[in-house]
Amino acid sequence: MVSSNGGSSPFLESPVHASPKMSPQTDRQVMSLQYKLNTVQNEFEIEKLRLQQQSNLLDKKYRNVVEELEKALDDTKYLYETNGRLEQELSDLKNSSNQNDDTRDEELRRLRSELRAKDYRIDELESNYQSKLSKLERKLENNQVESQSSQTLLKRYEEEISKQSGQIKMLQRANSEKDDELATLKASNVVTQHHNYSTEDLQELTVTNKMLQDQLQYSKELEEANMQQAGELKRLRMTSESQNFWKSENEKLQNKVEQLNLLEKQFQDSQLENVQLKSQIASWGLYTDGKQSPEDIVRDWTLTKKECIVLNDENKKIRFDLMNLKNLNDELAHERNQLLELNKNYEANIINLKKLNHEVEQQKQLSFEECRLLRIEMEELSKFSKDSNRDADAGYGSLVDSYKNQTEDLTGELKKLNDQLLAREPATKKRKASDQLGLNYSQRLNELQLENVSLSRELKKCQDTITILEDKIKNLTELKEKKIRILQLRDNPLLKDQFVKRKQLELLKKENADLLQFAQANNNGDKELESVPISVYESINFEIKQREEGLFRANKKFVRLKEVFNKKSLEFIDVVNSLLGFRLEFQQDGKVKIISCFKPERSLVVDLNQNTLKSNLDRDIEDWESLLQLWVDQRGQIPCFLATITLKLWEESA
Repeated sequence: MVSSNGGSSPFLESPVHASPKMSPQTDRQVMSLQYKLNTVQNEFEIEKLRLQQQSNLLDKKYRNVVEELEKALDDTKYLYETNGRLEQELSDLKNSSNQNDDTRDEELRRLRSELRAKDYRIDELESNYQSKLSKLERKLENNQVESQSSQTLLKRYEEEISKQSGQIKMLQRANSEKDDELATLKASNVVTQHHNYSTEDLQELTVTNKMLQDQLQYSKELEEANMQQAGELKRLRMTSESQNFWKSENEKLQNKVEQLNLLEKQFQDSQLENVQLKSQIASWGLYTDGKQSPEDIVRDWTLTKKECIVLNDENKKIRFDLMNLKNLNDELAHERNQLLELNKNYEANIINLKKLNHEVEQQKQLSFEECRLLRIEMEELSKFSKDSNRDADAGYGSLVDSYKNQTEDLTGELKKLNDQLLAREPATKKRKASDQLGLNYSQRLNELQLENVSLSRELKKCQDTITILEDKIKNLTELKEKKIRILQLRDNPLLKDQFVKRKQLELLKKENADLLQFAQANNNGDKELESVPISVYESINFEIKQREEGLFRANKKFVRLKEVFNKKSLEFIDVVNSLLGFRLEFQQDGKVKIISCFKPERSLVVDLNQNTLKSNLDRDIEDWESLLQLWVDQRGQIPCFLATITLKLWEESA
């Protein structure tokens, strides 16, 4: 009988009289089950063939793996020696890194202490400079006030002295005249001493005497005034000497002020050197990933050191595992050699037994042939002499029985050999299991070799890191010994910012001084001046220039960003055009124009604000409305709609 679906399997044949009540669903289930059964049978046959092929391949691979295992033993020995050598190098590097760590820590501590001492010295010099400068300014102001007062007093005394000297000269002339008159009077008195004087003459003489006494008193007063003026003049001379002394002191103070200016320049130079040191510290970022300081480098170095210690421990563990693996590999090799010897013995025994079995079979056939011949001879002899040869027949019968017993013994031995061969099959299975174990050990050995290679690479990376850190430490130690000239850009932002700040500070100082003078002039003058100092204009002009430069930089940055944005937008449009087959044009009011690469003259306009779609592709695509209704209105899949349009246009262009 043939099945309903034409199959040949006897299990799927329908009965002769099918039930009229069988539903179509049952038929479909029967057909599906029949199809599944055929599929399973085919898969079973295929899997059976594949397993046979795999068994053959595994048998070949076993021999290859045995050879690879021997090679792996040699490689393991080489890796063990290499590992020992690398471990020795790692210990040497560890010792050298510890020594370098100690020296670098000492050098860093020394540099930090020197930096703190220099900072403290700079602060101390700055404070001393400020205090000395304030004291000298106060002394200079006091000396200027005293000098001005002494000059005015000196002028007044000089005028008084000139006036008094004129009066003294006049009084001296009057005194000389009076002396002449006294001399004449004395002479006349000698002539007329014996004459009698009249009352008028006496009165005149008394008046003259009184006048002379008054003049004498006045001359005494003038002498006292002259003495006072001489004392005052002496005091003025002393004042002049003190003024000269203060002038010399002022010159000394001016020299000190110049020295302080030099100190200020030195302080500015030290500040500039400090800035250079900061820039040198900032230049550490060139040797690192980010903005790192020497502390960060030390921290990274300590982390690397810890990682190196961890790797050393892992290396020791791997070495211990490698030793265990080596011992296990030696044991497996010894067991493998024993198994190979047993296999050779078993194969030799099997060959000998096969030879013996063949010989036994030959002897069996010969014995059967001899028995047949003897029976023929016995039948012939029985015809001639039945009575006389009964004893011979009995001998022949016993001989036949002996042959039968020998054949039975040989068949028993053959069965025993077959049983022994069957008993040896588990041993072969065990050998295959041991071979699989050797394969697993060889795979584990390959994995350990790969891990050893990766560890050697990590060790090399650690060595490179240690050399880089040693170079950095050497550069740090040589930083104090010689000045490092850092190659800076022409438009260095740090120096430019410092220059701008210094220029702005100078302009502000100048503006402050000019405004103070301007305020003093306005306070002293009667009229208010309708002008400002030129330093105010220069300061405002400098600030305007700085803002213009900032605006120029901002505009330049904006133009550059705009160019980058346009470039990236074009790249995005090109990528969309090359991948999706459409070119996008973003228009105003949230509209996007989509142009197909197959019909550049046609386009779709999507209004994202109003959720509308306009196109002139309905002339080129016949079922435009149906596609729009299906993909957009019903399913809401605009990408599928665009993909369908692309396929339609491609078909038309092709």
